[in-house]
Amino acid sequence: MAVFPFFSARVQGATGTLAEQVGEIPARVVTEAAIWLYGAVVLCLALLGERRTLASIGLRRPTLLVPLWGFLAAIALLALGAAASFLTYKVLHRPNQAVAEIEALVRGSLGYALCLALRAGVIEEILYRGLAIEQLTTLTGSRWLGAVGATLFFVMVHAVRFDVFQLIPIATASIGFTVLYVWRRNLWINMIAHFLIDAVALGAVAMKATSLY
Repeated sequence: MAVFPFFSARVQGATGTLAEQVGEIPARVVTEAAIWLYGAVVLCLALLGERRTLASIGLRRPTLLVPLWGFLAAIALLALGAAASFLTYKVLHRPNQAVAEIEALVRGSLGYALCLALRAGVIEEILYRGLAIEQLTTLTGSRWLGAVGATLFFVMVHAVRFDVFQLIPIATASIGFTVLYVWRRNLWINMIAHFLIDAVALGAVAMKATSLY
């Protein structure tokens, strides 16, 4: 799990070079497939090694209310994130590095932006909420200690790329997703909320170029 952000960043960074050889869309397909495969391998190793089930990490059979819960959670977390961003970028007057990184990443493609949102919603929630919280809960004997540990770990991973002020929105979002998981114990809700939030953020940047491929 600790390696995932660095692995995904390195693979994404190779997209431009690969695109020169095989084209933009094939390059994106190859790099995304590699990242999804990595996430699947980590999940399988964790489940098989610990003899867990998908239900034990919050992936039990979803009900009809799950999409509604995900939508409502997304609205609440968007509001929370907006407050954290206002504090960071307006009150503290820190430059927003995330926008430039998103622009370079999506390169004006709305379709690719949505694919990135889906990947983040699924893989990050599995690794940093479902697996991390449950594993640390087993180690510490306390769900809240497990939740705090998973949140700190998620923030520390991002501290390699961002300064302390940029970590404010990241930490706020991580805390929100952690509380949501501990409260509902349903990873589907986290995934839907995460996807919707990232789809709004990444899609807004991509739409500036009005490209739908």
